[in-house]
Amino acid sequence: MGLTVINAETPKPQNMKRTIGTTLILMALSVALPEISNAQFVMSGELRPRVEYRHGFKSPAEEDMTAAAFISQRSRLNLAYKNEKMKIGFSFQDVRVWGDVPQLNLSDNSFSVHEAWGEYFITPTLSLKAGRMELVYDDARMLGNVDWAQQGRSHDIGLLKWEPASWKIHAGFAFNQDKEQLQNRIYTVAGNYKSLQLLYINRKWDNLGLSFLFLNNGKQNTEENGEIVSYNTRFSQTFGGTGSWELKPLTLSGSIYKQTGKDVPEVEIDALMYALSLKWSATKTLSITPGLEHLSGTSQKDAADPDFNENNSFNPFYGTNHKFNGNMDYYYVGNHINSVGLQNIYLKVNYAKNRLSLGADLHFFNAAADIIDPENPAETMDKNLGQELDIYLGYKLADNVMLNAGYSQYFATESTIALKGGSKDETSNWIWASLTFKPQFLNTAK
Repeated sequence: MGLTVINAETPKPQNMKRTIGTTLILMALSVALPEISNAQFVMSGELRPRVEYRHGFKSPAEEDMTAAAFISQRSRLNLAYKNEKMKIGFSFQDVRVWGDVPQLNLSDNSFSVHEAWGEYFITPTLSLKAGRMELVYDDARMLGNVDWAQQGRSHDIGLLKWEPASWKIHAGFAFNQDKEQLQNRIYTVAGNYKSLQLLYINRKWDNLGLSFLFLNNGKQNTEENGEIVSYNTRFSQTFGGTGSWELKPLTLSGSIYKQTGKDVPEVEIDALMYALSLKWSATKTLSITPGLEHLSGTSQKDAADPDFNENNSFNPFYGTNHKFNGNMDYYYVGNHINSVGLQNIYLKVNYAKNRLSLGADLHFFNAAADIIDPENPAETMDKNLGQELDIYLGYKLADNVMLNAGYSQYFATESTIALKGGSKDETSNWIWASLTFKPQFLNTAK
C-alpha cells in the first residue's frame, strides 16, 4: 500500500481561496488608501422606543375619557461622507407604533428617507447644499428639526452658505410640487409651503451672539367652494432676530419677529412675537431660568365682525414648538394656529451632574387676545388659560445609551375649556419614558 504525504506548507484548496481573496482585498486597499486618507465615512444609528400614557394631551380631558397608552419607536440609519470638496448625508428611518402591523408582515409604509443631501465646497468657506435636510437655526423657534416627534421634520431645499470666521450667512430656496406634471403648478400637500425663501445671518463674539432671519413663506390658494380656481400663491413675510449675551453666571436671551403679507385665503397678516429669558447658573450643576414669551393673536370679538379681514395671529411655522410652550403640546404643535395667541410666563429649574439630569418647568398661560364667552357672546372671558407643570429626568446608562422620562399635568380654566373643549374637573396629565441607543458602527477617521 502506498502512502501519500501531505506537505504542511502546501495550502489546502479552501485555504488557497482565502489567501487569494485576502491578497485581492489588500491590493484593493493599497490603491484606495491614498483616497480614503483624505476622506471620512461615518455610519451611525439611532433606536428610540418610547412609551406614553395620555389623558388630556394636546387638549383638556373630557368627562369619562379613557386614557390612551402606546409604544412608538424610531429607528434610524445615518450615513455621512466628506472630503475636501464635498459632504454627503443620508438618514433612513422607520417610524411605527408597536403592533401597528401583523407579526407575519409582508410590507408596510413606515420606512422613509428623512435626509438625503449633498454639499459642494466652492471655497473652504463658501458652499452649495441641496436635497432633503433638517433646518435648525438658533433656538429652533422658527426653524427646527422637531426631534421630539419620532418622524422629525426635514425640508426639500437648496442653500447657499458662506461661513467665514465668526459669521454664518445662509440663503435658501425651495419649490414644491405634488409630482412630475405636463401642465399646471397646483400644489395640494396639506400643511406644506409651495415655495420658501430664507436669509439667515449670524455673528458671534466672545460672549455675544446676534442673528437675523427672513422667511418668505408661500402657500397655495387653490380652492373656493371646493373647486380649484387658480394656482396663485399667497406670500407672508417673517423677519426678526435673536440675541444672547453671556455675563457669567447670567445669560440674557431675547428674540423678536414680525409677520406681514397675506394668508390663505386673501387675508392681511399683522402679527408679532417676542421673548425674553434670563438664565442664572447658580452652581456648576444648577440653573434657574425665568422667562416670558408673547405670540400675538386674533381677537374672537374682532373676528366675529363680517367686515374684519385681518389675521393678527403669529405663526411659528416650522419651529420645534414642543420645546417652548409646555410639553403637553396644547399650543402650536399641530394646533392653536390662527387663534387667540399666547402669553407664556415660565420658570425653569435644571440640575445636571455626572450621568443624571433633572428638570422642572412651570408655565403660566394667558391668551393674547379676546375670548368670547360661549354662553354669552356679548361678553369676553378671563384671558387666563391655566398652568402646566412639567417634570423630567435623564440618566446616561452607558456611552450612547440614554434613559429619559417625564410627567406633565395641565391645570385648565374655564377659558381653556371654552377655547379647546374638555372638562375642567378632569385630570389632564401625561407620562412618558424613552430609551435611546445611538451607536456608531463605523468611523474611518478612527
